[in-house]
Formats: sequence, structure tokens, C-alpha cells
Amino acid sequence: MKRNPSMTEEEWRWFELSLAARKLSAAEIKSLEEQLQLEPCNMDVRVQLLAYYGQYEGNELKHKNAEQKLSEQILWLIENKPSVSGYLGHEIARRGHCFKPKAFGSLRQAWLEQVSAAPLDGTILGNAASFIAWNDIETASELFERAYALQPEAHWMGTFVIHCSSQLWSSPALYADKIRKQIIDVGIRSLETEPGGATHITCQYVSDAALSLGRFDIVRRCAEILRDWDQTVCTQMANAYLGLVALRENNRALAVQLMLEMKRGYQPQEVVFRLAGELFDAGERESIAQLIKSFKKKLKKSVRDRWLKQIANDERPDFNEYCC
Repeated sequence: MKRNPSMTEEEWRWFELSLAARKLSAAEIKSLEEQLQLEPCNMDVRVQLLAYYGQYEGNELKHKNAEQKLSEQILWLIENKPSVSGYLGHEIARRGHCFKPKAFGSLRQAWLEQVSAAPLDGTILGNAASFIAWNDIETASELFERAYALQPEAHWMGTFVIHCSSQLWSSPALYADKIRKQIIDVGIRSLETEPGGATHITCQYVSDAALSLGRFDIVRRCAEILRDWDQTVCTQMANAYLGLVALRENNRALAVQLMLEMKRGYQPQEVVFRLAGELFDAGERESIAQLIKSFKKKLKKSVRDRWLKQIANDERPDFNEYCC
């Protein structure tokens, strides 16, 4: 596996150690924990323990006492490496969802103490927000705003959008539209003021929220941004979202045209099959079969054949199972 060019050599080493740690034996983990007692600042050891105890089996942490062990690692990192960025910063932040209320509350408080000690350090504020957002979006919202004000080019709004979007999965339907409006507000600010970053992901979240609210102007704005990137997969995504808008504006012919536009580098993206599914519901058949065939080896032959057979039998292809 080649090193990701966006990662330092140290980060890549930690990444590889994390992958390997998932296969360590209980005896090897015990040895690492004993080593950590002697070398508490050994980050190579800590990333391995973080990866090992962060494993899931179904919806639960896999290993015995994993929450306690994971909490110990996260607490040490919060207290000793609160301004870490890159790979390790991401690994700490994403563990925010692993804890039950009591453990999460303790770690949340540890982050807030770091924020109080360094209120003008945008990285610490952003890291705290990224962890806390898993279970306390209101506090995280304030921290993201403060981090953004201090570091307007650090892409904190883009990170905030991801957390807002995750809230849609767990929030009652009554609050869904409020969250979608927040996604649009925060997402557009990110797209217009934060250079670089995962622009296509932000556009995806914003476009999904805008489609649900009938804000087609926002979808078109995201499509413009995607096309400005001049990357084939971004152009393809823009076309698919514009096709979804065309369907909602009763322009089925345009939706089909946008779906079938195929250029070198186009991929079987989820949003493309979402459009195909909605076109099937609208009565399309041949155009969807044409789309499936056009991907050729980019789709497994078994998947292609199954979908084409389903269409021939006038059955809706199981796009969702493949994409989601």
C-alpha cells in the first residue's frame, strides 16, 4: 500500500500500526500496555491501543473493558495532545461516538477544560467540537463557530456539516428540516469561504438537504461549484443532482439526458443510482439499462446482470443495497 501523499511519514506509520493492531493477541496488547507504563509518551504504542480497543462487533465495542481502556487513551491524548491535527486528530475525534453517557461526559469535560485553558487556539476548539459533536451538537456548534473565526481556512465548517448530517440519522422527524436548514447554512459558508477540503462531500450533504426542502437554487449552486473543480467525478455528481432537480420540475427528458452523459473517469456513484431509481419510478426502463451497461467493468458482472434482469422483469433494481 502506497503512502497517502497528504500524510506525513509519521502519520502513515501510525496508520499502518493501527491496521495491524486490530489483529494483535491479548498477550501482545498486555505487552504494549506494560511498555506504555514505562514510556507514557510513546505514540506508536498509543495508536495501537487506540485502534485495538476501538474495534466494534456489531453495535458494541468488541473487547472486554474496551470502553474503560479506550477512555483512558482518549483522556491522555486530550490532556497531552489537545492540538494534534491530521490523522491522529481525526482518530481522536471519531471516537466520540464510542462512549456511554457517563464516560462521554467525563471526556467532554476534559475537552472543555482544554478550551478554557486555550480559548484562542482554534485547533483545540475545533478538536473539542469534533469530539463533543457526537453527543452534544449545541455545545459543538458554538465551538465550531469559534474555531472557524480563529482559523477560517482550517475547514471547521466543513467538518461541522458532516456532524450536522449525522444528526439526521438519530433526530426525530420533527427536527429534521431544522437540521437540513443548518446543513445548508453552514455548508454554503464552508463552500464559499473555506478553500480546499472535501468540497464534493460538502456539496453532497448540502444538495441532499436542499432537495428535501425544495431549495433547488442551492442544488444548482452546488452543481456550479462541483463543475468549477473540473474533475470528472465532480461533474458527474453535479449532473446527477441536476437530474434530480429536473425530475422534481417535471422535466424527465432532461433528467435522462443528464444521467446518461458519460465521460472517461465517471464512476458508479450513489447519487447516480439514486437518480436512476427515481427515473425507474417515473416509468423509465431502457435508459436505465443503458446506464448500467455503460459502466462495463466498473460494476461487477453479477451486479450488472442482476439489475438488467430485474429491469427486464419490470422490477426496481436493488440500487440501495449496492450503494448504501
